[in-house]
Amino acid sequence: MLPVERQKQILEEITLNGRALVKELVKSCRVSQETIRRDLSQLEKKGLIQRSHGGAILAHRHQGNLPGKNNKASEHESPFRLRMNENTQAKTLIAKRALNFISPGDCILLDSSTTCWFLARQLPDIELTVLTNSLRVVQILAAKKNIRTICLGGEYSDHNEDFNGVVAEQPLKDFLINKIFFSCSSLGSDGYLRATNENNAHLKQQMLLASERKYFLIDAGKFLRPSFARICHYRDVDFLITDTFKDEALRQELAWNGVNIIDCSQRQQTMQLINHQES
Repeated sequence: MLPVERQKQILEEITLNGRALVKELVKSCRVSQETIRRDLSQLEKKGLIQRSHGGAILAHRHQGNLPGKNNKASEHESPFRLRMNENTQAKTLIAKRALNFISPGDCILLDSSTTCWFLARQLPDIELTVLTNSLRVVQILAAKKNIRTICLGGEYSDHNEDFNGVVAEQPLKDFLINKIFFSCSSLGSDGYLRATNENNAHLKQQMLLASERKYFLIDAGKFLRPSFARICHYRDVDFLITDTFKDEALRQELAWNGVNIIDCSQRQQTMQLINHQES
């Protein structure tokens, strides 16, 4: 296979899947890692891809030009009512693990992500103050009598079933918020957490500034996936809670920058080992 043919195949795989790992490309192209890395370097120089930990993703400026997709629609996430049914097992695991960091008397902030909706469902009916911009979270917490729920107002979005804008940001200055639990569209290869639109990203920035401790909830499918609007760098969060973390290079980089990684799959493996030993 000629280099130009191989690079075309690599680009097609990245376009189809959103990303590709070097080890996967080695198998599909039947060449060495060094050859794949040279191909990726050349594609990156052409502005077609972005190198990432152990592989590559499609360059941001080509995201809207994927075959068969409407360019305008590709800039936005699916509606909340659809996303709430995606990766449910992973989101449940993450939510349950996040409960370990919530104590009676806390004032916490939940964003309008579906992962935080899963967390709201798991919250015990204990003395808490919860601020949120999510209509769905408000509806869940309404049945929990010991939780004081404060809804951040603002412009309502039927697509995301949440409130955004200056009005939503204003109340954040009036509270002492112990902890924020939030998610986003992706953790990019450049180390930045990103959202699909600038309004959502700006509100999350203000939420992070208002909170003492920052807990980032992310399922494995969002790692190194491109998205539009920058929220913050991973160095700005205290804890990253995920269902599984397979990228060891990224894990080490996060640890070096002071991010505490909570990997739910490791806990499950540990519990399975303990149970096996006890039996």
